[in-house]
Amino acid sequence: MIYFNNAATSYPKPPEVIEAMREELEHPPANPHRDHVTVPSASARCRSRLAKLFHTPDPNRIILCSGGTEALNLAVNGLIRDRSHVVTTSLEHNAVLRPLYHLKDQGRIDLDILPLNVAKGISHDDLSAALRPDTSLVVINHASNVSGLVVDLKPIYEICHRRRIPLLIDASQSAGSVEIVIADMPWAVIAFTGHKSLLGPPGTGGLAVGDSVDLKLWKLGGTGINSESPSMPDIWPMKYEPGTLNHPGFAGLAASIEYILKRGIPYFINEKNHLVERLEKGLAGISGITVYSPPNRKNPCGVVSFTLDGWSPREVGYILRESFDIRVRTGLHCAPLIHEALGVYPDGTIRVSFSGFNTKDEVDYLLEAISTIRGKQ
Repeated sequence: MIYFNNAATSYPKPPEVIEAMREELEHPPANPHRDHVTVPSASARCRSRLAKLFHTPDPNRIILCSGGTEALNLAVNGLIRDRSHVVTTSLEHNAVLRPLYHLKDQGRIDLDILPLNVAKGISHDDLSAALRPDTSLVVINHASNVSGLVVDLKPIYEICHRRRIPLLIDASQSAGSVEIVIADMPWAVIAFTGHKSLLGPPGTGGLAVGDSVDLKLWKLGGTGINSESPSMPDIWPMKYEPGTLNHPGFAGLAASIEYILKRGIPYFINEKNHLVERLEKGLAGISGITVYSPPNRKNPCGVVSFTLDGWSPREVGYILRESFDIRVRTGLHCAPLIHEALGVYPDGTIRVSFSGFNTKDEVDYLLEAISTIRGKQ
């Protein structure tokens, strides 16, 4: 089986990830807040390595969550003010859009969604014009899971920073594929998931919170200390992490981040860029193909979407799976607004998404398969 659906969940995982999870499960559980622990817990190791990855001096400003979706919900509900205004974009995943739509339907926020210029991305002028005195949050997708477009965060952050408006960055696709420096963005919050480019297991993710940002509590419960108190302990990051953390998962994520740090993000960018260039060059030689990745741009996340004239994306995906044992993703990829901007709603696209484990031979086999499908018309 050839796997090209890494934007959903990366596969395979580094062997170190599986070994770290196995070792965590083999040892008796211990609560780091109550038991005498002589070595750093899985969550502490994970937090420390995430701090290195995101270039932040304080690991305690990293909140561990069950994934990007919980992290985004925690940030949205922790940052907005009731009866305020929120700005987001048509690049967003439903993990952003649905929480915002829900708050809008409840009458708690006004919501503006900035349009997408397919070639250039989000207009900085549009963002500046959309901000209001009551804007309490801007949410931006760092890297599209549909087109591979990577947004330049610096000018967007500067626009928000001048107005002292927190910027929530959805780094679900970019974390592990693009360098992110949270220390340079004290008014930003970065939501990430562990099971995509970070190469970790499902059920892991979190928030990296800038030094100038605080969050309202959204989820409450036990912490292992101060059980007599009716309130959450006012301690970072404990007050945002009630309940039992996924320690085996975070042991695996700590191992995957160590794997990335040893090789360096540029290594993975280089590997995926070569595959993207090979795929796009090959697709250009097949009639009836339309590619929706931004032209003349690097694609560090390794995401390429395309359509084939005369075939629905679902049909192509089915044939690739059943006849060629190739796994791609088809449809709207949980991001409907960008498909409207690209003109491919409601059928969506055929999406190929690489990891550093894919090979040139696999790309060539995919191109042969698509050429065969094209020849059946």
